[in-house]
Amino acid sequence: MKRSLILGRCYCGKVRYRANGPVKFQGNCHCKNCRQAAGAQAVAWISVAKKSFAWTKGKPKRYRTPTKAWRTFCPACGTSLTYESAKRLTDIDITTGSLDHPEKFPPKRDFFVEEKLPWVSRVRRRRS
Repeated sequence: MKRSLILGRCYCGKVRYRANGPVKFQGNCHCKNCRQAAGAQAVAWISVAKKSFAWTKGKPKRYRTPTKAWRTFCPACGTSLTYESAKRLTDIDITTGSLDHPEKFPPKRDFFVEEKLPWVSRVRRRRS
């Protein structure tokens, strides 16, 4: 896995972060929990080692979900930023849409497809 500097921020810019890859996965989550938290049909995520992640400006609001995960968001503009689960203690997931360069991290797979809305398309892998 290739290491790379990953930068991102909320919509208003009051909260910023950085991570030093490598990226462990890139995918779209279709679970109802993510959809409701972000107000979207699916949420694109990347995952990195928690030890490589740091907030560099401002402080996000943390929210403990009914599933016992932690979600963060900007207290000023509401941008969904990260997700942490007790099932993966050493990782942190970052919303791809909050990255400075989301085009570098296209989703490579889908998660919780059984909860996918019927009108949403899945990721199609290109054949090499």
